[in-house]
Amino acid sequence: MRYYQCDKYPIEFVVSENLNKHFEAHNHVGHYVISMIMQGVITVCLENKEWVRSKDTVFIVPPYVVHSVRQERDACLLSVCIGTDFIERIDIETAERTVQELLKDVGVQNILGREQEKKLLNALRTVYRYRGNGPKEMDAGIKILADKIISHPEQELSIETLAADIFVSKYYLIRKFKSSIGMTPHQFRIQNRIRKSQKLLDEKKTISGIAAEMGFYDQSHFDKVFQKIVGISPSEYVRSKKQIIQGI
Repeated sequence: MRYYQCDKYPIEFVVSENLNKHFEAHNHVGHYVISMIMQGVITVCLENKEWVRSKDTVFIVPPYVVHSVRQERDACLLSVCIGTDFIERIDIETAERTVQELLKDVGVQNILGREQEKKLLNALRTVYRYRGNGPKEMDAGIKILADKIISHPEQELSIETLAADIFVSKYYLIRKFKSSIGMTPHQFRIQNRIRKSQKLLDEKKTISGIAAEMGFYDQSHFDKVFQKIVGISPSEYVRSKKQIIQGI
């Protein structure tokens, strides 16, 4: 896997290749994902609906939408991750120019043709067209807990504590959280521990230090969970990162 991160905007490109991996059900809370299958076949499950898709297919994953991806070793997937803040405050013309410019630095020129680039930009326009018509509005209490977990996933908060925060029973909380977020509070916390860990790795912190800070038993446990969610180990992730200097 290769990661290309823009220094100016919350935009990241991920090239997933040479993987035989099933990325289990998860979501992305702070950005849209536009993915194109560059080669091979990918199995995508979006909100319990499964599709098998081949080369040149594009699919969009909005924030909070639960999905899973199964990728064979001969497949290659290019994903553009765009922060929701960017979508809200940057106009579509600037967004298109920015993505086009950044694509030049992603190292996929040999497999990304003009028609494929057009499909990616069309998907970007689709995101802008439907950005106000995302998933149904989340229950206010669940949104409070979700934001709390996203901000401080390293905190060990019991189901009883979370339920008491919004004055419901723990059974109601688990049921309501799963229906709203698509996973249990525990699964959501682990996922966001890894997301925060990725940011800490970007800040050049040590892997062992991050493992301790984020509440994992030890570095071995951290490595195992990180690889399960991200697809590569923390050290491989650090080596795969490249920053794109944006001039626009």
